[in-house]
Amino acid sequence: MPAETHAPVPYQGLDEQNRTGSLPPHRIGSLGSNILRMAMLCAAAILAACTAKTPSVQTPATASSITRAEQEAVQLDQLPAIPEPHTADDSGRKVVGKASFYARDFDGKKMANGRRFNPATDVAASKTLPIGTTAKVIDLDNGKSATVTVEDRGPYVGGRTLDVSPKVAETLRMKKSGIADVMVKPIAVPQPDGRVKLGAGAADMAPSQMTALATSRVSPG
Repeated sequence: MPAETHAPVPYQGLDEQNRTGSLPPHRIGSLGSNILRMAMLCAAAILAACTAKTPSVQTPATASSITRAEQEAVQLDQLPAIPEPHTADDSGRKVVGKASFYARDFDGKKMANGRRFNPATDVAASKTLPIGTTAKVIDLDNGKSATVTVEDRGPYVGGRTLDVSPKVAETLRMKKSGIADVMVKPIAVPQPDGRVKLGAGAADMAPSQMTALATSRVSPG
């Protein structure tokens, strides 16, 4: 009796690699194309991520330093005002004293920062605050206030803390009396290392303004 034979069964479920141990040339070419395509897509994605513009974000350290500066300004504002010290003061504390205003003889004269005095500007003279300090000046009799920039030294009359321009004197409504009891609240105080320290007056400002001041530095010259 002849041996039983079986018809060849069509190949199912296994590819050529399982039968021969290697891929046929047409599969190798297809696989290589897919790998190359994937590599190119990945490279393009990485390149796009590296070259994309990222938004400016404050680092935790920067945000922390700004917060500390703002907190210190609030703490300084909560401290009682002191009489004008006898030495240079960059602490940012509130000071009380008497203010006067520049006489006409000073118009056009050179100030301590090298500029010419202009009576129509918001400038002031102080013996103790650093040149470049911005400060809020409050008339304690009528509550009027003005913001000044310290650009000069003085006044050199005993018992006076600040000299202000005629424009500021008009804002404070002190031109008639000539002298006024004032509180000086430093807002931004230049420091020896070039930083700008927030003073007690910064506590009266909006948070965005405080942040801008906290990140600023003294402009050279």
